This record gives sequence, C-alpha cells and structure tokens, in this order.
Amino acid sequence: MEVANTAEMKGFFHKLFNIYSGEERNALLFACLGFLWALAVSSGLKFADALFLLHVGASSLPIAYSLAACVMVVLAAFLLQAFHRFNASRIFVSVLLCGACFYTFAYFCLTAQIGVESKWIWFALRIFGGIFFAIVVTCFWSFVDQYYHLQDAKRLYGLFSSAIFLGIATTGVIMRSGLLEIQYLTLLIVALLLLTCLWIGKISNSVQLVYDENVYEGGGEQSDKSFNFLIKSILSSKFTMLLMVGNFLTYVLLVTTEYSYMSAFDNYFDHAQPIVQTGDEEKAQLTLFLGQSLAVVSIINLVIGLFVYSRLVRRFGISNLLLCTPIFLCITFSGWLFNDSTLLFPLMGFFVVEGMLYTIDDNNFTLSLNAVPLKVKHKVRLMIESFFEPIGMLVSSMLITFAPISSITLGLFLAICTLFVALNLRNNYLRAIFRNLLDNAIHFQRTTREWFFKMSKKEQKVSERRLLAILYRGNDQERLFAIEGLLGFGDDSILPQLLQRADHFNTKAKISFINMLSQSRFAKDNRTLDWLQEMSSDVRDPEVQAGVNFYLASLGLLHPDKVEDDLNSHNLTLRGAAILSMQKSRAMMPTEGLVQNRALAAKYLQALLSSKVEEEICMGIAILGTDGRPNDVDTLIPFLKNPSLKIARSTAAAIAQIADKHSIRYAPALLAKLSSANDSELRQHCLSALGKIGDSTLVRDIISSSIHFRPSERRIAESVISNMGLKTVPTLLSITKDTGMHDRCRMLAGRILGKLALPQLRSHLYNIIRLEIERAYFYFYHQHTIQNQYPNIDLSMLKSALMSSFHSVLDFIIQLLGVAGESEDCELLSRSLRSPNPKVRSHVLETLERTCDPAIFRVLYPLIADLPDAEKINAFLREGRPSLTLVELLDKLSRSSMHGDQIMAAALKYQLDLPFWRDSLRRQMATHEEIFHHFAYELLET
Repeated sequence: MEVANTAEMKGFFHKLFNIYSGEERNALLFACLGFLWALAVSSGLKFADALFLLHVGASSLPIAYSLAACVMVVLAAFLLQAFHRFNASRIFVSVLLCGACFYTFAYFCLTAQIGVESKWIWFALRIFGGIFFAIVVTCFWSFVDQYYHLQDAKRLYGLFSSAIFLGIATTGVIMRSGLLEIQYLTLLIVALLLLTCLWIGKISNSVQLVYDENVYEGGGEQSDKSFNFLIKSILSSKFTMLLMVGNFLTYVLLVTTEYSYMSAFDNYFDHAQPIVQTGDEEKAQLTLFLGQSLAVVSIINLVIGLFVYSRLVRRFGISNLLLCTPIFLCITFSGWLFNDSTLLFPLMGFFVVEGMLYTIDDNNFTLSLNAVPLKVKHKVRLMIESFFEPIGMLVSSMLITFAPISSITLGLFLAICTLFVALNLRNNYLRAIFRNLLDNAIHFQRTTREWFFKMSKKEQKVSERRLLAILYRGNDQERLFAIEGLLGFGDDSILPQLLQRADHFNTKAKISFINMLSQSRFAKDNRTLDWLQEMSSDVRDPEVQAGVNFYLASLGLLHPDKVEDDLNSHNLTLRGAAILSMQKSRAMMPTEGLVQNRALAAKYLQALLSSKVEEEICMGIAILGTDGRPNDVDTLIPFLKNPSLKIARSTAAAIAQIADKHSIRYAPALLAKLSSANDSELRQHCLSALGKIGDSTLVRDIISSSIHFRPSERRIAESVISNMGLKTVPTLLSITKDTGMHDRCRMLAGRILGKLALPQLRSHLYNIIRLEIERAYFYFYHQHTIQNQYPNIDLSMLKSALMSSFHSVLDFIIQLLGVAGESEDCELLSRSLRSPNPKVRSHVLETLERTCDPAIFRVLYPLIADLPDAEKINAFLREGRPSLTLVELLDKLSRSSMHGDQIMAAALKYQLDLPFWRDSLRRQMATHEEIFHHFAYELLET
C-alpha cells in the first residue's frame, strides 16, 4: 500500500511539473543551476538599483544605460568569437569567474570606502550588474539548450525559469529583511558564483548532450563558421530578421518602462536629498519597497513558470504568446497617460520588466530561436542579447534624454510598434520552423521538373547559368544532365544556345539530345524543326541521320521520295523512318501516289511485325504506335504477352499512344500485365494506356496493383485516376478507409481523393486517423512487451517487424494529414520523424501542432512525441486495449494487410512449430500475391 501511495504521489508531481519518469534528476540539476546563478546575479543587480537611486538618483539612469550599452557592444564581439572557438559550458564558467572577481574587488572598495564620495562605485555596480545579468542569461540558456530539444523545452523551460524566479524572489526577501550589509552581500555573491561553476562541471560530466544541430543526417560536421555565412543565413530568414527587430524594440521598450517606473518610485518616496553616509541603505524605505515588490512579483513568476507557462504554450502555441507583453504594455501605458498620480501603473510596468520579461518573453525567445536557421542558432542568440539589446538600451537612453515627449508617451508608441512586429513574427513562425526541416532534408522523391517549379525566379536563373556552364565545360554525361535540366525549365531563350551547342556533340550525345527534344515542349517548335532540317542536309553520320529522319517522319515532315531507298536499308531506324514517311508524309502528291506509298508502307510494316528478330518487331510496334489508330490495339495485344521484355515494353508504349476511351475491352489484359510485370517502364506504359481508356470501374484494380509501384509510377497512377473525375470519389473513399488493403494503396487513394474531393476526405479524416492510431498502439505495445512475456524465446526479429509496421502506420497517418491539407510536404515530415536528431523530430511535432486540427493532434501526440516508452504503454492500457499472447499476435499478423507482418507470422509459426501452422499457411496462400507464395512454398517444402 505504501509503495502504491508513493508511486501515485510521484505520478501526481510528474503531471504537476510536466516531468516524465526518468527526467527528475536532470531537471533538478538544471533547476538548481538556475536558482544559484539567479540568486547571485540578481542580488548584485537589484541592490545596485537601490543603491544607485539612493546615492545618485533616477535622473542619471540614462547615463548608466548608455555606458552599459557601449560596454556590451564591445563585449558582444568577444563573445561571438568565443562561441566560435569554445563550447557553451567553458564560456559560462569563464563569465561567472569574471563576475566573482568583480564582486571581490567591489567588496574591498566598499570596505575601504573607495569611490563612495565620488559615486563611481555606484555607477560601476549598476553598470556591471546590468551587463553581467544579460550575459549570464545568454550563457545559461545556450548551455541548457545543448541538452533539450524544442518539445522538451516547451515542457521544462518553464520549470527552469521558475528556479530563476525563485532565486530572484530570494533576493527580494533578503532586500526586504534589511539584515545583510552591502559588503557581506558581495561576499555571498562571490560564494554563490563559485558554487555555480562547480555545479556546471557536475552537469557537464553527468548529463548527455542531445544531437548537435551542426551535424546533418548521414554526415559529419557541416557547419560553416565564417562571418559571411552567418550574415547570409540571417538575411535569408525573414523570421530571424523579425526576431532581431522585435527583440531590439522590446529592449528599447523595457528600458523605457524601467526608467518610467523608477522615476515614479523615486518621486513617490521623495529622495531629493541623497544619503551621504553609507551603511544604512539596506534599511531605507525605497530599498524595502523594492525588495517587497520584487519578492511578490517573483512568487507570481514562480507560479506562472511552474504551473502556467508550459500549459499556455501547449494550449495556444509559442507564436500566440509572442503578443502577450506588447498588449499588456499597451494597456499599461494607455492607463498611465491618464492617471500618473498612483503607483498602480508603475507597479504594472514593474511587473512586466521583473515578471513577464522572464516568465513570458525570455521563454518565448528561447523557444522561438528554434525557428531560426539551426546552424547559427546560438550565434543569433548572442547577437540579439549581447548586441541588439545593448544597442536598444543605448537608443532608449538617448530617446529618454532627447525626445520631446514624456517617457510614458514614448512607451505607448514603442509598445504599439512592438505589437506590430510580434504579429508579423506570429505569421512567419510556422514557415520558419518548416524551412528548418527543408534545409536538413534531401527530397529523393521529387522529379527534376518538380525541383524547378519549387524554385523562385531568381533561383531558376542562377540554376540556368550553372547548367549552361556545365553545358560548355562538362563531359558528355554532364552535358546531357545539363540539357535535361535546361529543357525542363521551358525557357524559350535557352533553346538557341542548346541547338548551337548540340552541333559539337558526339554521335551518342546527339542522338540522346534528339530524343530529349522529342519529349520536351520544344518538340514542334519551328527553331527545332529548322535545326533538324539543316542537320538532315548536312550530317554524314548514319546513326544521327537515322535519328533525325525518324523524328521528322513521325511529324510527317520527311518527303517519301528522299527516303524510298531506305526501305531496304540495313539500318533499322532508317528503314522505320522510311516506312513512317510513306504513311504520314504531308507532301503534296497525287492520290494514286499516296495510296501506293501507304500500301508499300503496310507491306514493309507487316514484314517487321512478322519478323523473328526482336529489334525489327520493336520497330514495327513503334511505327504502329506513332501512326496507328485505336483499332490497331487488336494487332498489338498479342505482343503484350511476348516473353521478351523489350517487345512487351514497346507494345505497352504503342498502346498508350493510340488507345482511347473505346478501348475498354483491352483493359483486362493491361491490368494483368500491370500486376504481373516487374519492369517499371512497362508498368508506366500500362498505366498511361489505362488512363487513355479512362473507365472509373478500373480504379480499384489499378490501386490494388500499386503496392510495389515506384514513385514515378505512383505519380502516373495518381494523374490517371485524377483525370477520371468525381465519379471515382466513392471508390477512393472506400479504399482509403479499408484497413484490409495495403497502406500504400490506401495512401494513393487518399492522395487522389484529396485532389478531387477534399471536403469529403476531411469529413472522414478524424475517424480514419483514430483507427490508424489504434493500429499504431497495437504495434508499439506488443513490440515493447512481447519479449518480456516469453523470455525463453528469441523474438528479436518479431520486435523489429513490429517496430517497422509501427513506423509504417505513422507514415500513413502523417501523409494522409498532408493530403487532407493539415500539413505541408507530408513526405518530408514523415521521413524527418524517424530522424536520429531529436531536434529535427521536435520540429516535426511543432509543425504538426500548428497545422493539425486540435482534436487530431491530441490523439496523435502521445504516439509521435519523444515520450518515455512507459508513458506510451500506459496510454495503450488506459483505453482498455487487449494484450495478446504470442499465438494470438501471430494470428493477427497473418491477417494483416502488410506483407512483412504476414511473412513474419508464417516464419515464426514454422520456427516455433505451432499446431496447424501448415493449414494456416495454405489458407494465407489462397489470398496473397506471388511474393508471399514463394516464401510459403519454401516453408512447406522444408
């Protein structure tokens, strides 16, 4: 009972603080680190604020701001170089040791009354306190960020911030108590800073770093550390530039707010006569008031950081929380303008600077940094906090000093500007997160043409110049690649350069170029035809001549009289061109001559088709496809069953050229070939032919055959079925919902459905996703538990198969979400979710969270988040899902739509020699395809 109560209490605190099981120790280490440095650094800063107001006055604050800003700008350059050369922990420790040295020096100065009369010690404490606080914040979060990715940060950074607030609150309590003299406070700060250094060493030695952002998947260190690369990365990211501008404005606004409420406090407590004697500052009324206010605000911060912020992020998202501080300050300054006689609005400003800045803005900023280019993330943080914020402090001090308006009016104007920038940041956040995924992904599935369409006009021009350079300086293979790319752009201005350059190609390259031209949008362009006519007259190479003749003959532009002698040529292409010319020539001839030519062409064509030579048959089929009619499919169908792959390919290509909607009677033969063929080119031609037929009753058969399609074939199938129109929607919806069909088939149906009838797909999306989530939980749970149930049996292969099926289901879910318009580039998200880099996976979650329907994301999140396995297993059990025995599990896998599941089930039944495994295998063979049959026969014969 006691153990159960302990476990229940532990679970309660896990949920309360958003901590997963196993994270307690590391979370505590970082929280203690935040508390230690916050207590030390905030003690130095907040006591410096009180001492400055007491001995110098608020009127001199702009001078302190300006000096601090100038020093920070200089330090920023050193810190940027430091982050290039050293890791974050070494820099953090070095900064803390510098702080310890300064406060040791301050202790001796205060003890010896050095600088008290001239007041430079108060300036030094205030300036150093502000600079030190800013630098330590940067170092702390840069250090912590090495150990957590975005999704963990959203849960835990609120806890770490709360530890910082606890340190600040403790500072407030010390100030409010008035017990600790200033000299002894400096010694306490030194001791705390040294303890913090030791704590950093403990964390560095015991906590594992997460994946480095600078390491690409499958590669090593790729980061370019040059300054030019940093600038280019920033300028290429609109979000990064907005973030910099937003933080600059925010800091100008916060310094203006601080000056406004400090002036109000100074006037309210009426310190016109400064304290000359030191030693009683800690008991002054202003010091006690600031300490009390700081303690109260810090406690509020503690509550918000521990229990509110992470839930707000989960509920509303980071991008929406960016608006909180600007809106609150707009309200504060608006009220302050109309009523400046009370401390209500100064205290609201104090709450923003001492509260929301840490609870909301700092956490927002840290999380938002995940949307800047990952390779320069830490440098961007440093530039903002060590350069832009000091510049903001300098600008604000100048505005306060020289602006012809009051600081309150200035604050309202700045708050409105900051709100405008925050709105732009909010609108660009998702795009920036998604771009980070794109920058770290290779899109193997895209065609060359799709790559071109993804480019901007400027990128296309740059690519054109590079391809032209390859065209003029590369080898033959590189030139052909460049030509394919340049033709894909479809730029009319490039064609003359290609034609001119092609004159210098060798025979093989010229023939390849002519074939590419025939497939491009320039196939019938007058410039192309003129170039071919010139080449036909001048060329001496018979192979090139044959290619040119066939090209011109297929368009009816080759005169029969010129090629009549080629009907008996030994060059098969010349012979085919002559036959085509006899059939298709548009030359003006007497009717008798036309009839005679076509009869002669038919005779030679029949000779080719009746030949025993494979190449001659293929030429005859190609001619029939070029100049045939739909009823010629009857002649071609027998060749489709020819055992020669080359003949079958040519036949399918020819049928695809001449088939039409009246060729429906040939569909069974084409479908049979589509299902049985292993050749991609042959399948593509069959799909094109079925597309020409365009009968919607063929949809299920086409999609059922798509299990082993390559990406190019799937694109053709998608296009073919899409062109059949809305009459295919009921069939497509039925296939998408059918868990008995393979996921690849269902995905293809879903993609087409998304194009044709998106509202229908979206209306059924939640129910489809729920079923898939049940399947994913089934695979995940049994993958993690089945071995424990049977420790004496090696089930490692079964576990691997279950995990593979789990990822397959997740792929299906994410791609279906993309098809339904819930997310962009679903294939990228699906692939990135399996990345070894946890920061990449966290970006996938962030993208899905911001794009998916909340109801869908809530049920999907436990599966795709980096939760401990125990959390996912508990989620499976909480819904009352059944836990299967090994036999039950194998029986279920044998009925699965996934071939890997079926094969694994059959193999394990055989290996374990389960009762009736042979009968079960024979029943499976009755319903499964050839690949399973081969495997089953092997087992049965054994």
